[in-house]
Amino acid sequence: MSRVYKPLPRFKLVSRVENAVRVDAVKGSEPRTPELEIPRPMGARVGERGSSKLVSVWERLQPLLYITPTGRPPLVKGGIVGGEEKRNGTTLGPGFRVYKIRVNKVNKDRLKVLYNYVIHKRDGNIPKGLLYYWEEWARMFENSKRQREEAGKRTPPKAPPLPLLVKFVMPDGERRGNTAAPCAIDLCKGELRIPSYGVVQRLPRRLVDALIVENSLDPRPDFVLQVTRKGFLRLIASRAPPPKQSGGLLLVCMDENLGHGLYTTLISFDGEEVRVARGPTFKPPNAALLRGIAAQLQGAADTGTTAALHTLIEKAYEELGEKREVEGGELYATPDRLRELRRRVCAREKRLNREWRNSVVAWLRRAVRENADARAVVLVDEVTAETARLLRRVTKRLRNLCAYEGAEYKPLRASGKLCPRCSAKGVEVAHRVYKCPRCGLEWNRDRAATFALALNYAKIAKSEALRKALLEWLNEHPRALLS
Repeated sequence: MSRVYKPLPRFKLVSRVENAVRVDAVKGSEPRTPELEIPRPMGARVGERGSSKLVSVWERLQPLLYITPTGRPPLVKGGIVGGEEKRNGTTLGPGFRVYKIRVNKVNKDRLKVLYNYVIHKRDGNIPKGLLYYWEEWARMFENSKRQREEAGKRTPPKAPPLPLLVKFVMPDGERRGNTAAPCAIDLCKGELRIPSYGVVQRLPRRLVDALIVENSLDPRPDFVLQVTRKGFLRLIASRAPPPKQSGGLLLVCMDENLGHGLYTTLISFDGEEVRVARGPTFKPPNAALLRGIAAQLQGAADTGTTAALHTLIEKAYEELGEKREVEGGELYATPDRLRELRRRVCAREKRLNREWRNSVVAWLRRAVRENADARAVVLVDEVTAETARLLRRVTKRLRNLCAYEGAEYKPLRASGKLCPRCSAKGVEVAHRVYKCPRCGLEWNRDRAATFALALNYAKIAKSEALRKALLEWLNEHPRALLS
């Protein structure tokens, strides 16, 4: 007997906020938020409308970069499509921050009903706010179908996420956003509500604090809520503030090194003198070891037990933080157990890499926001090797952050083997420590590369005052670049 599923009951919109409690944003370190990767552009690139250039399925399903009909506000205000701008010769669009909102099983089922009802227009009483971006969603779906046909794919594409308008209720009771938005994020009560379908989801405190900070930015970001076909929620904030033209100068110098991590230095310049602060050194996790263990576990699962299998399994558990002695190879050498252990090792590698990238991005965002009055310029000596995928992903995140925070991103090249003071080729006297045969200056190769980035920027910007101030500081602190 087939079951008949009835639609969930609908509720009236409650616009009155009761017992509002003011929650002041606490200054200090940035709260940890469940931030995802940068949304990738979807469909045809800018200037390539109708292009047959193929992109990944994930890229085709991002509903961020489509132009809305004439007379209507864009899906993302100031979006890349039709809204690009050039900053110092580099074409950039807005930056994005993506927050994943976890929902319980009841709300997930209700969101699935909302998604199906809206995209198919099954209910004639659907609020207009839910249909606000329906035309854009239909255009995205048709575009993904066309691209799969051009790629020779026979299976239909998956339905893209549904974008919805969202409004905020601030801790002081102020309303922000479109008043007709069907989704409300109440920062007083810490919950997300879609009253027309009875969705009420509590938000974690760290996410509420982060959204309070984001809404206090000037200019304020534009927010869009995405509902996927499986009932998941993602909140996307987009922002493209113009770079500051006055005030001091903040140089964030970052030297990427494939084997030694990422070295950072902060240099502030007020027009007369510079202040140099050594930033943290971000050492990447030992992902090569985890990849090697995963490859050996996969080989053992496919070919059978090897002589060093017990040692391999013990090493895998040690890397997972679970010290245990393996006794009896028959219990642990089954292919299913080996594949499950390999899956856990690969998951740990991805988690460590994600946490490392997030730590770099969080530090740079904190440094830029703490010096909000200065014009921030991020100088990066990028690694372009194909094997440095982790560093290249960090570079992509840094570019996005600069667009979101209104900072300038400058990829430059700098050598740590040349003397920062006289540009003579140094002689290595210790491991990654060099000495100038001309002026006698000693420096660490990676630390000096960050200082050389600032000198190269002064040369490109034709700022003789900055170059002289940097050299004067180096003469006063000749051993500052040694460690």
